[in-house]
Amino acid sequence: MLGAGCGNDEEPSAERFCGEIAENTEALTNPQLTDADDIEALLDLYREIGDLAPLSVEDDWNQLVSAYETASTVVIGDQESEQAALTAIYSSEQSAAEVEAWLLANCAVDIGPVLTIVPQGPATITVPPPTTTATTAP
Repeated sequence: MLGAGCGNDEEPSAERFCGEIAENTEALTNPQLTDADDIEALLDLYREIGDLAPLSVEDDWNQLVSAYETASTVVIGDQESEQAALTAIYSSEQSAAEVEAWLLANCAVDIGPVLTIVPQGPATITVPPPTTTATTAP
């Protein structure tokens, strides 16, 4: 869990945010969930680290927390709750990619790979070369 002194009364801090991510990378990216208490503890970790998030990454981090909170409410076999979780997770893909990029650029912390269904990042457009037609002189 979070290091000593970290709590809800902490101010946003890139240094602390990066430090907590680095310290908790394994718990964040490979959680060992066996029961509902483990899920709630993981959500608490995300929330507490989120309290330290600088403004430049705060909205994306909170989007991830919200998606995980929604996913934690799934009732297996209930299509409505399953669909709500899928929608939340899909809608947070861009935020996950943004958080990953921010952490690499600002913290030198790699939480990846972050897998997404829709490719994230700059669009690549391939334009075919112009075609030329051969003309013959009359």
